[in-house]
Amino acid sequence: MDRNDFREYLGFLKALGDTLEDITRVEQEKTEFVRTDDLDGLNECMKREQALSLAMRAHDQKRETMLRTLGLEGVPLRSLMDYASAQDYEETKRTVEQLCRQYALFRGAFEVARDTLECNLHQIEKMIQAEDPDAASSAGYPEASPELPPRMRTDFRA
Repeated sequence: MDRNDFREYLGFLKALGDTLEDITRVEQEKTEFVRTDDLDGLNECMKREQALSLAMRAHDQKRETMLRTLGLEGVPLRSLMDYASAQDYEETKRTVEQLCRQYALFRGAFEVARDTLECNLHQIEKMIQAEDPDAASSAGYPEASPELPPRMRTDFRA
């Protein structure tokens, strides 16, 4: 394995961590916008989230190519230190630990944002039902709706 390729991969992992940090901030902002009922702010966050999601897909494709070049396909991130040279071991360890921490922070922020959004949507549904029970029952797409063909019935989650 070429050491320069390995060091380039470590640099890539650091950039991936930066992207995860950006998307974590967006998730935290999204949570705050949902809590304060700021739909314009939420919309902007969702646009940035979409752009960052596309960047993450590009990172994933690049990661696969780099792993193939290094001959490390299928190697879990936590095992990367086993393949590092003695000179790169400590930097590899720090990089892997930082990326794992950043991913854990992202997952936490994502789950909080999702749960907050789902709670607010549930409250909105309850308010609609309290205002007009007939309109609330006709809103949405009932599972057994005869108006929709089976191929169009889907369960979308935010």
